[in-house]
Amino acid sequence: MKRILVSAAAGAALAFSSAASVAAADLKLLTSWNKDNWPTYAALDMFAKNVAEIGGGKVKLLINGPEVVPAFEQIQPVSSGVFDMLFSHGIYHAGSKGLAFTFDAIDAGADKRRESGIVDYLDSYYQKHNNLKLIGIVAASNQGYHIFLKKPLNDAGNFDGAKVRGTLSYHGVIRLLGGSPVVLPGGQIYTALEKGVIDGAAWPAAGMLTMKHYEVAKYKMRPTFGTSNLGFWVNLDKWKKLSKEEQDVLLAAVKKTEKEMPAEGDKILAEESAELEKLGVKVTELSPEMAAKVKETFATDMWEIAQKCCADGAGELREMAKKAGLTK
Repeated sequence: MKRILVSAAAGAALAFSSAASVAAADLKLLTSWNKDNWPTYAALDMFAKNVAEIGGGKVKLLINGPEVVPAFEQIQPVSSGVFDMLFSHGIYHAGSKGLAFTFDAIDAGADKRRESGIVDYLDSYYQKHNNLKLIGIVAASNQGYHIFLKKPLNDAGNFDGAKVRGTLSYHGVIRLLGGSPVVLPGGQIYTALEKGVIDGAAWPAAGMLTMKHYEVAKYKMRPTFGTSNLGFWVNLDKWKKLSKEEQDVLLAAVKKTEKEMPAEGDKILAEESAELEKLGVKVTELSPEMAAKVKETFATDMWEIAQKCCADGAGELREMAKKAGLTK
């Protein structure tokens, strides 16, 4: 009888342990974008598929979008543990030591970024300031950003006072081109264009098609500038509770996504561009001289903003990236 009781107790303990392990691998993830912005969401979709393939069901992502928590308010509930993971852009939480946005001024290339140590440095920075483990930074494509407009650039090659939606990272470029920056969540762009609240918007190079911006804006500015980077973070307390195997699944999945996504993003952009042309969207072209100024202004602004929000890390991160030949 005693042996039976011991065996039963051991079995119960094993069952409890297994249940706890399963619960720890069910990760509630907040994303700043829904599937209607597919070119950006595609990185999360790829990551989720890689997690499932590599993990074999050991890690499950429970995805919640900006309709649950607005994109600009998501870092706090993940830092505090209300949610376990965050898929977002650093500029959305720049006021909370969001140093990750500087990667938009850093060349794409997963291997060089990892080898240079800048990803590890950024991870340590977020652990220190936000109780978050940065597991990876994914370049959405090799094309970066653009601005789409209701009217083309004027004869002088600028916006002629147009009101252009853009997060803080775009403001220098918008002003350089004679526009007035307007801060709005991405989900409000369509309506704001339709009602004349804004005349254009800065956004990742792909997205006009799936978000139907082409219905209210018929011009897209070229060439593109910068690189669009999307971060994956895990609440640090949650990370420490995951098993080594579960942690390895997440790390392997995000590293795989870092390598695969830029080419996939370029493919998405090419397909979108062909479709937009059929829908009447035209290119409004910057002069080579102004295009160079736009790229330089965008990169310079990234580091200047970083100095204001994150002076205790921005300088060192920039020097590491410069040493690796990844930024200016």
